[in-house]
Amino acid sequence: MINAQYHLQQLNTELEQVRLCLLTTLSSSCNLLHHSLAETLRKNNPEQWLELTQKQLGTEYKDIIVRLEQLEAAVCQIDIGQYGYCCDCEEKIDSQRLNADPTAQRCGNCEPRS
Repeated sequence: MINAQYHLQQLNTELEQVRLCLLTTLSSSCNLLHHSLAETLRKNNPEQWLELTQKQLGTEYKDIIVRLEQLEAAVCQIDIGQYGYCCDCEEKIDSQRLNADPTAQRCGNCEPRS
């Protein structure tokens, strides 16, 4: 059985950690544009960060941006009651799979095909 509240807590905790990591990385960059972006992020709602960063950051930030997308998508799915269902076949995602990665979007059958 999927415990959405437990996963929501996990997701929100990781989301805070990833956002902090992004701010820290941007702030410690040698690129002055990254410093400016960090200040912009601090002044904006964290839910807007993806929109603000996706077009301004290079591939060196790809992993952190992808993880932000995954985390935010999973939280959104919980909010709308779709968490734990495969985005392809709409079958339930195995709880072991979600426990291993609460951002999983596909069941074990659909993941290899994506």
